[in-house]
Amino acid sequence: MQPSIARAVAREYERRRQQAELERDQRVLALHARLPELADLDHAIAAAGADLLLESIDPGRPRRAAAEKDRLLATRLRLLQKSKIDPHYDRIAFDCPLCQDTGMIQQQRCSCYRKILIPLLSANANLRQIENHSFATFDAELFSDQPDPSRYQSDLSPRQQILGLKQASRRFIAAFDQPETRNLLFVGKPGTGKTFLMACIARELLNQGRSVLYMPAPQLFAAIQEHRTMLATFNPDNVRLEKAVALYDSLMNCDLLLIDDLGTEAGAASRYADLLSVIDARALPDRKTIISSNADPATLRDTYDERLLSRLMGGFAVYRFFGDDVRLVLSRRKIKGRS
Repeated sequence: MQPSIARAVAREYERRRQQAELERDQRVLALHARLPELADLDHAIAAAGADLLLESIDPGRPRRAAAEKDRLLATRLRLLQKSKIDPHYDRIAFDCPLCQDTGMIQQQRCSCYRKILIPLLSANANLRQIENHSFATFDAELFSDQPDPSRYQSDLSPRQQILGLKQASRRFIAAFDQPETRNLLFVGKPGTGKTFLMACIARELLNQGRSVLYMPAPQLFAAIQEHRTMLATFNPDNVRLEKAVALYDSLMNCDLLLIDDLGTEAGAASRYADLLSVIDARALPDRKTIISSNADPATLRDTYDERLLSRLMGGFAVYRFFGDDVRLVLSRRKIKGRS
């Protein structure tokens, strides 16, 4: 997990513990103000507890504290019952009583850990513009079931192709931890489902507690340039520097990096070194990358350096998308629905 996410989870648990302690203290103060007799009993019980500790240290001290504490506790219980107050009013009510808001039970992650982790991962995944994409909303009916070999250079229909790509995406998710699992390169014209399937994969992995970062290619290169600029600046703005470092750390170390629309960024020819450094830095078994491009491999070859193309073709499984622009299909559906 990224250090920034781990720190955020730790901060959330710390916030929960502090909040639970504050609420306990406020609850006790309010009851003490309403029932001064209860306040006196609590102070006397605390004093008896201190005496009990002293007796355990000093063998010659008279053994009276235990009996006195029991008497005080019984008196307090009667007062609480008479006043219809919860006998455990002075205990901390943790958000998760299983782990007492620590996230751990006997060196194992508590079930509450994922409930904190996944929203944090989602918030840092930059998926806002594609947050509604998931396998649950996948609609193969948007793709034609008519093969057109001369147009698509394939005997498959667009629907058969996208269903096959969906299965390939699910296999990628299932084998994500396997060292031999290759990165993915999605190529095809706009509107053929590349970004949608990227988002589907991202959503599934986020739900498993993986760290994901989605970045359109222009945004990726801008982030790298900002990081470079901030590090080279003699007296950088601290906020800009912190954001630049955090984002750069995330794109280099997240479990899954999604780079969308490669080849659409301005000055693409000068960007290959930056992309090459990202791909090389992420060439580890526990990190995977998915890249989409509206350009076919031949166009990419004309745009990028040969070393980058060798990385893409050698280290990525290439999947081709084809068919009509599904956004136009959806638009026609809406028009037909209103008529």
